[in-house]
Amino acid sequence: MGQSGSCPSLSPSTDFSRVNSLRPVSSRNRAEKPADTMYQSLRSYVGKNAKLPGYMDYLHLSTSDVGNLKESWSVLEDNVSKVGVEFFLDILNHHEEIKTSFKQNPGVAAYEIKANEDLYKHGLYVLAAIKKIISNIDDTDYLEKFFDDLSDKHRKAGVDASGMDVFGKVFCKVMRPILLEKKKWKPEVKDSWVTFFGSIVKVMKKNEMKVDNNQVEEDQDARPELRSHVFKRTQYDRHLMQVGCETFTQLFTRHPEVMDYLAEYDNIIVDGISIGETLRAHAIAVGSVVAEIQENAGNPERIRMSLAGAGQRRYLDGVERRQLDMLGPVLSQAIRPLVWQQGLWSSELEKAWTHLFDIVACLMKLGYPHEYQCEEESFPNLTEVILLKDTWPFIKDQITQLTVERFEMMFSLNADMSLYLPQLSGEDLTNANQAVKSSASDCINLLEQVVPSLPDINNVSSILTKYGQEQKERNVPVGVLDMIGPVFCNTTRPFLLVQGRWCLDVERSWLGLFKEIAAIMRTGYSSADL
Repeated sequence: MGQSGSCPSLSPSTDFSRVNSLRPVSSRNRAEKPADTMYQSLRSYVGKNAKLPGYMDYLHLSTSDVGNLKESWSVLEDNVSKVGVEFFLDILNHHEEIKTSFKQNPGVAAYEIKANEDLYKHGLYVLAAIKKIISNIDDTDYLEKFFDDLSDKHRKAGVDASGMDVFGKVFCKVMRPILLEKKKWKPEVKDSWVTFFGSIVKVMKKNEMKVDNNQVEEDQDARPELRSHVFKRTQYDRHLMQVGCETFTQLFTRHPEVMDYLAEYDNIIVDGISIGETLRAHAIAVGSVVAEIQENAGNPERIRMSLAGAGQRRYLDGVERRQLDMLGPVLSQAIRPLVWQQGLWSSELEKAWTHLFDIVACLMKLGYPHEYQCEEESFPNLTEVILLKDTWPFIKDQITQLTVERFEMMFSLNADMSLYLPQLSGEDLTNANQAVKSSASDCINLLEQVVPSLPDINNVSSILTKYGQEQKERNVPVGVLDMIGPVFCNTTRPFLLVQGRWCLDVERSWLGLFKEIAAIMRTGYSSADL
């Protein structure tokens, strides 16, 4: 592919340093920017009738937040009762002001709390509510009705939403040991859950204000006395949008050679699409709409119409609607190493760019015909194929430098199946450990054939099925097949991190690939029984 060569360097004049202390606009001195009305909420951009995902429109979460929530919840859901009980044990033992809100037994002694049936049921109720929210996180109508009902129940019970501010912190404290045990804990997961609970509390506070004031206008700037009840996340959204626009413009204005670097992706062809050419076209398109956003400060309608027009042009150019969501993450993946080399990339900058690409994609989709609104997607999508094909050469290069023997040693260190499959014991656990630890070289050999075959993994299904038959003959538990992917990701993550090529989208792409591989291998287990 050629990406492993040297990257064009960026001069220190590119000012990305401000994002290292990124914080909400509300915590800054607004006198510095009296005219900072340019970055309105997403809803004001797209109009009242535009259909947006519930997590973005109602809870003000990013796509990255949603991915973190769903991935970690899949682990926590198996420990609902434990998390629910520990959650309320911590709250009632360490937050006396909340304990008095439980009218059933406000004076229950600390040593009796764990055996209290009412509190046990309430813990399960909270976890059930979280499950409903995450399961319907794309549905704005559902979320709105759900939170209206939830607010009504708490209001009738005399429970003030302001007392729930500690929930996010406590929930993270309780779930951390569980996710650590499953090797699913990351700082980004904590940030997403804190944001999630913060958004819930703000929704419930807003609903309380609706009841007290009959109606709260959408534009809270007209009601200064209610400003403290506004979604502060919206102000943060505006700040992220501003940082994203400014840094994106700086990069391509001061360093036009970045466009030449995208030619490195010309060697990746997916479904007849030259990814390098597509990325260059998308970078130009995003650059033009960023300019529209900056030039039409304070005029959301003009911005909405301009970006919808840009979306229509992309449609006429033959760009599929779903590609708008996919090309943003790929563009970040392509550019990240350039900024990383200068030590200027940060999680805050990534968040700002992700937010910018999310909003640009939403607005450009308005320019596509209505019949393109509903699209089903299967693995691997365009983004996943590109990320896999982009990162695989770097992983291979690192393995070559390490030598296969050292890679197998690292793989083995991450392959303790008692941490992945705690239900195994005795001989089954021994067999599972031995099978995974000895699969390192097999894993590399299989990927050598699977990755080039993408996006159609069925081209190598016979090879994967045969491998599954061999594992069956060795008495390897079928559940072990699902663990090869997590072990591989835990082993290779440092290879990509040091080069600025790791992100959550990359990890999810690799885990998704191994999930598909394991599914095909299982057919080998079935055929071995015939």
